Amino acid sequence: MSQTHSTKKYLYSHLSASERGEISAYLKLGKKPAEIARLLGRHRSTICREIERGAVTQVQDKNGKLTYYKAYFADRAQLVYEENRKKSVWLKLDKCSSTFFEKLEKAVKAKVRRHSVDSFVHEYKEEHPTEVIPSTKTIYRYILDNRLPIKPIDLPKMVSSRKRTRSGIKINKKVLGKSIEERPESINNRSEFGHWEIDLILGKKTRGEAVVMTLVERQTRFALACKLPNKQSETIKKIVQDWVERYPITSITSDNGSEFSLLSELTGVDVYFAHPYSSHERGTNEHFNGLLREFIPKGQSLNPLTDEELSQYLEAINERPRRLHHYKTAKFLFELAQTA
Repeated sequence: MSQTHSTKKYLYSHLSASERGEISAYLKLGKKPAEIARLLGRHRSTICREIERGAVTQVQDKNGKLTYYKAYFADRAQLVYEENRKKSVWLKLDKCSSTFFEKLEKAVKAKVRRHSVDSFVHEYKEEHPTEVIPSTKTIYRYILDNRLPIKPIDLPKMVSSRKRTRSGIKINKKVLGKSIEERPESINNRSEFGHWEIDLILGKKTRGEAVVMTLVERQTRFALACKLPNKQSETIKKIVQDWVERYPITSITSDNGSEFSLLSELTGVDVYFAHPYSSHERGTNEHFNGLLREFIPKGQSLNPLTDEELSQYLEAINERPRRLHHYKTAKFLFELAQTA
């Protein structure tokens, strides 16, 4: 079967004023963005973003009824482009604050790292508003280009991300309690405080190995964690019951592991179980476990881990400013929610 391969080279440069005029003319002829992209030798996404950038809301009177629609204007798009270019600044390394990079390296390479690159950038900008510093995205680009003493290995998330694949659909008919499908919408949309997700972090998969149990509050992302001598259901039930009596825990969402089979017997708390092989239904806890894995790598025995070390790791994560919470910490929001 014959195949047609395009050898057309796309231009990796900004759109010109004349190209914007052509886009306007093509749109008036009724051409679609994909067709305009082929005619101009540009990527379809470039044309779509350009049309959105230069769109102006118009109003039309049809038989006394006002109809609103958007129309693309080349001169408007060119004006927006020129204004954006005035705000665009290419930060060379020699123009940035050297103190910033020194402190960033120290923060990132700390034994118990509290900051992410983004949270450090935000905090430093707040404390030093007059200094010239690059954006978070620029810093990551510098790291990948080996222009900083910070390496990707210093930021575990940069080297641990990989494409997930499914080996096939598995069926598990265990019913440990109320399904996550019965969970109220107030829990699903995080509008209510006091709802948690639970999971275990395993070390070596050998007999006699300790485990770490984590419990994360869905709204604030505040986490609790403790080291357990084993993952027996009785051990887990006892610790969780103690937490329920000490902390504002209204509900807990768990997976279908047999270690959580006795959670339904807890008093004073609703327990919901996610669908089998559906870790995304407990995404809050899974994300926290990923952060904790920075300090507790996979395959490493947890027996030598001390309660003091685990407490340090937990505190570092709970006190990390997060963009999700407008750079407030999970600990701050958790304490604030309890006083509300």
